[in-house]
Amino acid sequence: MKALRLAGYLLSFALGCPAFGQGVPPNLSRVLGTQLPDVKFVDTQGRAFTLSELKGRPVILSPIYAGCPSACIVISRSVNKSLSRLNLSAETYTVLSFSFDPKETVADMKSFQQKHQLNARNWRIACVPDDEALFQLLDAIDFRFTYVSEQVKDHPNLLVFLDSEGVIRHYEFGLEFTPEQLARGLRIARGEYTLWERVSDWIFPIGALGVLTTGAWIMLTGRRRQ
Repeated sequence: MKALRLAGYLLSFALGCPAFGQGVPPNLSRVLGTQLPDVKFVDTQGRAFTLSELKGRPVILSPIYAGCPSACIVISRSVNKSLSRLNLSAETYTVLSFSFDPKETVADMKSFQQKHQLNARNWRIACVPDDEALFQLLDAIDFRFTYVSEQVKDHPNLLVFLDSEGVIRHYEFGLEFTPEQLARGLRIARGEYTLWERVSDWIFPIGALGVLTTGAWIMLTGRRRQ
């Protein structure tokens, strides 16, 4: 049983499954290809804007909260570092980090932005001032969180990639995101990801499944013989 359990864990890594992340992962079959509600945000400069105003280019949506002691800091710094390494034109995409905690304010997010130097001109750091609109947005991306304590929330670690019309096209899961992950997400959002690339994404996991299954079987049969 230990061998099978280990195989399952390793397979989760091979499949890119967020099994080791926190929170309940979204149901991708429900959300991919859906249009997000046109909710109103207020950014750290005090400017109000809606999602529809961001149309015309892909959007990397990052649900975080300013009081997070760990994961949201790692995610934001990782995205900042990887995007700078990609050296893409700021005119070709937008990053939108918003607080999923209805108790947080624009001032909280501004402090988070300044502390972690998230200053790219195409990066909006914002809150959704209306609680009903906020939870409507969270439901649309199937993002669920729970309070562990007053400060700590249990939540999935992810990025959501929207196309130029605000339609969900892709999710990336994890704490640290590589330049390759972000480039892939943006290409998928632009409709540039080829069929062969999509098929290739499954070749390694399927091969890994075969190797892990074979290894687990050998370990189990070897123990039975002993």
